[in-house]
Amino acid sequence: MNRRAIFLTLLLSVAACQNSQDIDLNQLTPEERRSVESLAWLSDVNVERDVQAALDKRDKRLLGMMGRATDLPGVPTELTSKAKTICGIRYVEGSTDVVRGEVHLKLLQRAYDYAAAYNQAILKQCLDK
Repeated sequence: MNRRAIFLTLLLSVAACQNSQDIDLNQLTPEERRSVESLAWLSDVNVERDVQAALDKRDKRLLGMMGRATDLPGVPTELTSKAKTICGIRYVEGSTDVVRGEVHLKLLQRAYDYAAAYNQAILKQCLDK
């Protein structure tokens, strides 16, 4: 098994949360496999570290989830317009409003939760320029 397959198997095992069973990548459709692979970066996220790295680069952009409309997780609705204008947006890699299966859905939910925590941490920094 190559390193990428091992990595994805571990990622999918974590993503399955309630199920401790390993998920066979071969059981995923090609579309779901590609969608799951686009979210592989989630295995190495750390909100505090990632926020600090962004601030060190003076990057105060918020994370947006791609879809028909851009969603800014963790940003109060009344601040969304102001936050988009002042802070800017960068899109979460692999985010989409098209769900390609249960595993993909769980990873999208994890990406959403990560973006919400990230945005809450960076929003005050951005708006207090």
